[in-house]
Amino acid sequence: MFNRRLFANTTLVYNDYKFKFSASQENFEIGLSSGIKDGTFKTDFDYYPLPNHKLKFGGLLTYHKFIPNVASGRQDSVIFTPNNESNKFAAEAALYIQDDWELGEKFKINYGLRYTSFTQLGPYTRYTRDADGNKLDSTAYGSFKPVKTYGGLEPRVTIRYAIDDETSVKAAVSRNYQYIHLVSNSGNTLPTDLWVPSTYLVKPQISWQYAAGFFKNFADNKYETSVEVYYKDMKNQVDYKEGYTPSLKDPEEEFVFGNGWSYGAEFLVNKQKGRLTGWIGYTLSWTWRKFKELNYGIKFPTRYDRRHDLSVVANYEQNSKWKFGAVLVYGTGNAITLPERFYFINGVLTQEYSRLNQYRMKAYHRLDLSATYTPVPKKKRRVNGYWVFSIYNVYSRLNPYFIYFDQEGSAVNGDLKVQAKQVSLFPVIPAVTWNFKF
Repeated sequence: MFNRRLFANTTLVYNDYKFKFSASQENFEIGLSSGIKDGTFKTDFDYYPLPNHKLKFGGLLTYHKFIPNVASGRQDSVIFTPNNESNKFAAEAALYIQDDWELGEKFKINYGLRYTSFTQLGPYTRYTRDADGNKLDSTAYGSFKPVKTYGGLEPRVTIRYAIDDETSVKAAVSRNYQYIHLVSNSGNTLPTDLWVPSTYLVKPQISWQYAAGFFKNFADNKYETSVEVYYKDMKNQVDYKEGYTPSLKDPEEEFVFGNGWSYGAEFLVNKQKGRLTGWIGYTLSWTWRKFKELNYGIKFPTRYDRRHDLSVVANYEQNSKWKFGAVLVYGTGNAITLPERFYFINGVLTQEYSRLNQYRMKAYHRLDLSATYTPVPKKKRRVNGYWVFSIYNVYSRLNPYFIYFDQEGSAVNGDLKVQAKQVSLFPVIPAVTWNFKF
């Protein structure tokens, strides 16, 4: 705290994220892994120059290390462990300023501007290829040498107008750059999603988002209700080439680029007061993508396009010692691409797939319950704690994680059968947790 009007928060952060997936069928096994390591330094300032203004400004610097794809496998006694780590390195920086401005009792504007930059760093080798993908020449970059830099301005503004003490409307528009991409294989039901950075070949994603909402409180602000609509336009979306399978090649050489858009409406009813509190939230949405090289250039829903998304949350405070909670969630199943026909070519079973994400997995839903016990000590203690007893997925719903096709029998004997099988994660899980503070 510098004075009554200005103070700052400075933060150092280290993140280490790892993803690993393995699968097997008869005498064949495959493994995939990826990861991200980040080191971040950031400083944020809060400044109150006038009673009706609240300024925030600051900046950050992040160093990234990406491990986009590591493949391994086994066929009978042959072990496949190639040294195929294609690590990427990058530095990300940002500066921003924003202002909360109250224009009287009814109008409030939040507006700001952010500049971001992202630089791919060496070591990195860039290849020049011919029309068939064969390497012709290469350019090598040493450690910490800049390879490619992207950057741009991110303006944003939100306007709120209070019709009365319990009713208001809001509108917002914002532009965003995204330098780290979650790449999903639209033509594969396996969870082969990877986090990859913007590079010499991969441009940052850019989006414009527009939103408007109506907010109304009832019963002396006991209940909050809202309806919001939104539209988001997205450029430089990333996906795998059609027919992609993990290999020794750098994943970024297997990408295609296109555009996307998303729109929908969100509804919320929230009870804030009383022993029983909670909310019901529902979202109706559409998310589309369009790539020149995929799906014959026809738009298709993304894997995570979710038409319906419902959350029901309830909390009940019985007394100072016991609190109870329940969460019910429901969501439309992920969009997937499935084979529609199987036939033999030269004795090899071949699959003919549908158009991208033409089918849906089963819907996702589950119920969680919890009870929190907080003992009330007779005298003051240096350490205070409470217990949480919870059950995740009470009725043990087998929500789909991915689908694969299993083969039984032999084509030679004429008894070959192909069956779709579902892999599910996390059945009913009880847990007991002790939390404490001092």
